[in-house]
Amino acid sequence: MSEETRVEGNVSLLIYYKYFTAGCNTLVLMLILLLSVIAEFNLTFYLSIYSGLTAAAVVFGYTRCFLIFHKLVRSAQHLHDSMFHAIIRTSVHFFDVNPIGRILNRFSKDIGLMDSKLPITFVDFYQLFLQNVGVVAVAASIIPVMLVPILPLLLFFLYLRRFYLSTSRDVKRLEATTRSPIFSHLSSSLQGLWTIRAFGAQERQKHAFDAHQDLHSEAWFLFLMTSRWFAFRLDSICSVFITLASFGCILFRNGLEAGEVGLVLTYAVTLVGNLQWTMRQSAEVENMMTSVERVVEYTEVKSEASWNSQQEPPPDWPNKGQVTFSHVNMSYSPNGPLVLKDISFTLQPSEKVGVVGRTGAGKSSLVSALFRLVEPEGSIFIDGVQTSKIGLHQLRQKMSIIPQDPVLFTDTLRKNLDPFNKHNNEDLWNALEEVQLRSVVEDLPGKLETVLAESGSNFSVGQRQLVCLARALLRKNRILIIDEATANVDPRTDELIQKTIRDKFRECTVLTIAHRLNTIIDSDRILVLDNGSIQEFDRPLSLLQIDGALNKIVQQLGPAEAAALLEAAKQAAQRGNGDDLSTM
Repeated sequence: MSEETRVEGNVSLLIYYKYFTAGCNTLVLMLILLLSVIAEFNLTFYLSIYSGLTAAAVVFGYTRCFLIFHKLVRSAQHLHDSMFHAIIRTSVHFFDVNPIGRILNRFSKDIGLMDSKLPITFVDFYQLFLQNVGVVAVAASIIPVMLVPILPLLLFFLYLRRFYLSTSRDVKRLEATTRSPIFSHLSSSLQGLWTIRAFGAQERQKHAFDAHQDLHSEAWFLFLMTSRWFAFRLDSICSVFITLASFGCILFRNGLEAGEVGLVLTYAVTLVGNLQWTMRQSAEVENMMTSVERVVEYTEVKSEASWNSQQEPPPDWPNKGQVTFSHVNMSYSPNGPLVLKDISFTLQPSEKVGVVGRTGAGKSSLVSALFRLVEPEGSIFIDGVQTSKIGLHQLRQKMSIIPQDPVLFTDTLRKNLDPFNKHNNEDLWNALEEVQLRSVVEDLPGKLETVLAESGSNFSVGQRQLVCLARALLRKNRILIIDEATANVDPRTDELIQKTIRDKFRECTVLTIAHRLNTIIDSDRILVLDNGSIQEFDRPLSLLQIDGALNKIVQQLGPAEAAALLEAAKQAAQRGNGDDLSTM
């Protein structure tokens, strides 16, 4: 017998050809190859469609999230701008009854939550809601009996959500309101830091802050506990439901296929998990909407009168500066006491009038009524134009005021002097020279472009008052109000301010409110107020020569001071008589 042959090496392609052609001819083999190629083309086509759908889902999902985030952030921005516009246009009484911390709370925490957490939570809830609808629709189309346990579960979830929100919403509002005193206390502590240290009241302020913080922490912890309570109940219900679904599949295993059991359990876990998370996110959206609620509340605060009115005053108004109060009454709140009671007087053009009175007499209330910071009853006329008939901007831009607390902004010195860019450099330097601040500003690194620190802390209190005086000089208004501007400055600066006013505002009507009688003793007339009513209104010398309200105030200062004031009043009267004779 011959030995069996054995080929070595690779199997030749001819063997493959003979194998494939053994059962069919070459034509049939080519047909099979063609069908195989076509099948591959179909697979590529289907894969392309699937890939396209996946890419489209990603693109549409991203676009959807981008649009939702964009619109929600724009909504927060719009509400912020509306709230800011409403706050700066509201009356002064609003700031009297609402502490600064309450306002800062809404502009910081509430707006921050609307910018960051609320859009993310809403998008999550929105996507989960659509997913749950899709899962329920698919499951119901395959096994309609699944709707039987799902509907009661959904109703129970909704009841639990309603029960939870009835508490959590109010706790969230409580947490927001207890946060405001923290901001208020911190702001007041920073503003009064020198006084706190001077009196050694650091520990007392610390304990007060800790009390505010503890109260807020209690509310915040209570909110977290209510959230955990809701989450635990939802998770427990989900666990019970999945357990019942699993045992149900075991009990009815004879009527179900393996694939159906897998589908039921998979959809039960997915649906119940998504459903409970949807409830939690929807409740969280509801809680966060309390911040929107608080912001919207401040967008609807009552505004001041119209900024501009259809009744335009004359272009050169006021050209004289005559101010008339006619039976003016004023209260800072609708049900509050009257701070001005039947006030009637007239300031003649170019007249210098001083206003004196004890604390609470109504001195600053005159300024509030004149600028319509509070709308008074009665009539106020400036050069024959009733102030209540024109817009606030038309009124206030025609009067200058130097307040007791000088107001400077964190901006360049140029912007503080000329905020509307109406004057050139020469005018600014001349105004600074008039108040003896030119040399001080020239020594600054940026001169007029020097950026002032917060509240103008680069300068002393007296220098800040002089900057305000320079600002008033640039305005060149016919009416100037000085509201105790020299109460916090040294005598030299006081004398400089008074000299500048006498020289540079000679043609202006000046109303000066002062505690220092030597500041206004050389005025043309002095208005004495007490408890919102006019006690006296006459020339200083005439008032000091009678046993009246001003004389009593002067006598309380002591004999030496009373004699000095009487002598100053006599000299002012002599200067006034001389001026009257020179004009005849």
